[in-house]
Amino acid sequence: MFMGKRYNIMTTNIVEALNSTLKRAREYPLLLLLDLIMVKMVEWFNERREKAQNLTSPLTPKCERQLRHVWGKAGTLAPTQINANEWVVQGGGYDAVVDLQQMTCTCKKFDLEKLPCEHALRAAGEIGENKFFECCSIYYSASYWRIAYEESIYLVPSQSD
Repeated sequence: MFMGKRYNIMTTNIVEALNSTLKRAREYPLLLLLDLIMVKMVEWFNERREKAQNLTSPLTPKCERQLRHVWGKAGTLAPTQINANEWVVQGGGYDAVVDLQQMTCTCKKFDLEKLPCEHALRAAGEIGENKFFECCSIYYSASYWRIAYEESIYLVPSQSD
C-alpha cells in the first residue's frame, strides 16, 4: 500500500494514453518505436505548455472542474464554526470536523488528496470564495502546472543525419 501523498493523480492514464497511441507502432523496430515515443512526448508537452500559459484560473482545469462538482454536494451541508480554523459540517450522511489550517477532515478525503472535500469546501465557503483556492495544495496550482511544462523536449537527430 502506498503511504505517501498521491495528490489525486492516476499514473495509469498516462500509460494507457501512450499505449493506445502506439498500438500500431508496436511492430516497428525498437529505435523507430523510441523515436515515435519521443515525438509524441514533444507534442504532449507542447500542448500542455500552451494550455498552462493561457490559463487564467489559479488552479488547473481538472481541479477547477472537480471543485465545481464537489461544490454541488457541499451546498446542502450545514457548517458550524468551532474556532478560527475548525468547523463541524453536518449533513450528507456523514458529520465531519474540518481544520482549514491543517487541511484535514475526518472523512480523510481532504487529508489524502490535498484538495477540499465537500465538508472543507462548505466550511471554506463560509469564510470567502478565495479560501477555496487556499485550501488546495500548491501542486494543483496553475503556476506549478506552468513550471511542470516550461522546459522543452528536443528531438535527438538520428546518427545518419
